Amino acid sequence: MKLFKIKNSRTGCGVFLYRILPFFLALFLAFSGTQPTAAASTSAQNYEALRLIMEAFHEISQKFVHKKSEEEIVYGSLRGLMNSLDPDSSFLTPKEYQQVLSGQKGPVAEAGVDLIYKDNLLTAVSVMEYGPAWRAGLRPGDHILKINGQLVRNLTTQEATSRFRGNPGTAFKLQVLRNGLVKPLDLTLTLEPLAPGRVSSKVLQDSYAYIRVPYFTPETPGELIATLKPLKLHHPPIRGIVLDLRNNARGSLDLAVRAASPFLGEKEVASTRGRPPEPSQTYHGSAREELSKLNLPLVVLVDGGTARAAEVLAGALRDQFQAVLLGSKTVGLCGLTKVLPLQDGSALVMTVAQCYTPKGQKIHGKGLEPEVAGKTPAAPAGVTTPIKLLPEQDPWVEQALEILKTGKPRKLAGKVEKP
Repeated sequence: MKLFKIKNSRTGCGVFLYRILPFFLALFLAFSGTQPTAAASTSAQNYEALRLIMEAFHEISQKFVHKKSEEEIVYGSLRGLMNSLDPDSSFLTPKEYQQVLSGQKGPVAEAGVDLIYKDNLLTAVSVMEYGPAWRAGLRPGDHILKINGQLVRNLTTQEATSRFRGNPGTAFKLQVLRNGLVKPLDLTLTLEPLAPGRVSSKVLQDSYAYIRVPYFTPETPGELIATLKPLKLHHPPIRGIVLDLRNNARGSLDLAVRAASPFLGEKEVASTRGRPPEPSQTYHGSAREELSKLNLPLVVLVDGGTARAAEVLAGALRDQFQAVLLGSKTVGLCGLTKVLPLQDGSALVMTVAQCYTPKGQKIHGKGLEPEVAGKTPAAPAGVTTPIKLLPEQDPWVEQALEILKTGKPRKLAGKVEKP
């Protein structure tokens, strides 16, 4: 990395600061919104913060027990900085950024788990049904402490996620901490190609339909339309729909907009708002994909593994389709990200705007609070494969059917945030 290369690794503090100060000054000004031409007006407090960073870097470079290059120190600090922002923000080295620019395909096998940092711990926010991690016994909410005996630390969410992707047949061991258990659990899983996240459906007793979206892919909106169309012609007529978005944490904002189109047509699905000069944007569905005469009662199942596209879809259906949300609070992970190149060829992946529902409720960082709380089943302790219940046996589906049958009025949602 040319920007930080210094021939004499035992350079003095002054030379060290001189070499890396321009980079951090530029980065600091970018974050603070101050233009380089206005640097003279930067407050003494801001310069004091920069001085503190430089002092810490010097102490690490000179006194840490293991010798670290300036590149290692700088890149490590940037990883930690981006990791402190939110789960979707990340740092890319020049090599990683070039892979993004070249469109290089990722690994063909994975564990089937979505990760975030929660309380400074790498946490499984969702575990895909029947995937390698699911079969190994990993559950949503588990905190991952070690991978192959190595402590997990100083990684961005994207870097941690990459550890769970690779060549088919790759096996590794995890040590996880589970709420309610005293001792950590040891799990072993093997990477494999993930099965397609197909939309599935079933007509339940009394002509109520159950639809499951396990996770979002580019094919999901089309599959959802193909699933809904036959329900319009079903005899006897379908009386209501239970849409299951639990444990669903993948998918972009665009996929959510397309998936909402059959229900909402050209109505607003979501909006994004950021700091100036980032413009606010409103996203509408497609009138061409709207399914007419689909005005059926709808209950949407959500939980602590519902994030991203699933959250956007759930919020839009609640605000625009009068759907009832049932379950537990969602993750609150729905932001618009941009890739910001840096001088040395590395880049920042950073959230620049947050998502809001059509009625103005912020999703990112807060999540959606369901109108009806789901019953809490007794969870088995120890290392057991998660149980996948049939819809007819699922207590949350039973609750949803009760709402659809009785027409019980939904409770008012929390106060809507004003822009």
